[in-house]
Amino acid sequence: MIAGILIGFFVLLFLGVPIAFAMGAVTTTMLSINDVSLEMLVQRMFAGVNSFSLLALPLFILAGNIMGEGGLTRRLLRLADLFVGKFTGGLAITSITTCALFGAVSGSTAATTFAVGSVMVPEMKKQGYHKSFIASIIGPSGVLGLIIPPSITMVILGITANISIGDLFLAGFIPGIILTIMLCIYAGYISRKKSFGVKRELNISKAEKSKIVKDGFLPLMTPVIILGGIFSGLMTSTEAAVIAVLYGLILSIIYKELTFKKLYKILVDTANTSAIILIVIAVCNAFAWLLTIAGIPELISKFFLNYANTPVEFLLIVSGILLVLGSLTEVTSLIILLAPIFMPIAMQYDINPIHFGMVLIMNFALANITPPVGLSTICGCSITDKNMGIEDTLPYILHIMGIVAIAVLLIIFVPEISTILVK
Repeated sequence: MIAGILIGFFVLLFLGVPIAFAMGAVTTTMLSINDVSLEMLVQRMFAGVNSFSLLALPLFILAGNIMGEGGLTRRLLRLADLFVGKFTGGLAITSITTCALFGAVSGSTAATTFAVGSVMVPEMKKQGYHKSFIASIIGPSGVLGLIIPPSITMVILGITANISIGDLFLAGFIPGIILTIMLCIYAGYISRKKSFGVKRELNISKAEKSKIVKDGFLPLMTPVIILGGIFSGLMTSTEAAVIAVLYGLILSIIYKELTFKKLYKILVDTANTSAIILIVIAVCNAFAWLLTIAGIPELISKFFLNYANTPVEFLLIVSGILLVLGSLTEVTSLIILLAPIFMPIAMQYDINPIHFGMVLIMNFALANITPPVGLSTICGCSITDKNMGIEDTLPYILHIMGIVAIAVLLIIFVPEISTILVK
């Protein structure tokens, strides 16, 4: 049974079948072969999405889409440019910093990449940045939206692995800031070495600077309101997501940039994105149940206990597995499928759940930029040049992967980076 499940799943995956359909087909086939009623498939799928906490998922997606279309991106970009635009490689550094700021607002990797990239890519081209470098900066910088709270990926991980979403949010701040700084240093170094861009003198009056800071202040209050509400005990993560939507709508109305046409498109896009993720969650729950019945989690647990003698060795092996699988499939499904399996094993190694959660998050960030299925890198290519392939990002994407990998190792070897803010 175990061999049949694994062979069937990976064969379908390599044939290009979407992962939700691959898991559904294997689950249906194995249940039929073993004379188990297909009602179990329906029951497990329903159980996978029958959660109040999961309401936070479409709400955070909606909040991010509203803020992206409601004028917040442009204001955050001007704020970032005010502080870092004067340095060598200023536009590249501004792009990364804006991704970090917008990531703290939207919580979505793809939304961050497209919101920032649509504004910055044309300007970077004008200043002579190479297309390979642009795609390698704009795309991977989107993963900052995955690390810096509020993060949709953290919501999914918290629900599937039974980790406090609020604690995960808090744990993502320092790793997110560290990775942002590392990427900015790299962008400045390469820009200087390759003579990308021009060093700009920002001739802005004090009154204009004051206006830019004032305009950027309210959007930056989004994570403060969300985390403040959660940690004060005034609201749950789901209720905080509702407040984020309302706050985004209020700001968009104030800025007068959200039309009914845009709002309709936002609602449709949110529904489509949410449906895709929820279908994956539902089918993954049924597939995970099948794996449990087959005893695969137990086999994985024995493997780790036999070959990983220390918590660090366990985390390094997990990171290697996620790097390989993450380069071949979509990250959301990996979270739902593997997090419930790995978490109990991590507890046997006495690893802090928040630390382990952040190790997973950082690995998912690395998987998001790793070819051939690195979603963030693909997004960066598509927004830079529609005819650009992921192979055209070389060698810069390898440098970015190395930087993110270093950040992963920092989180593994220095747990305090991710736990110091959590009580």
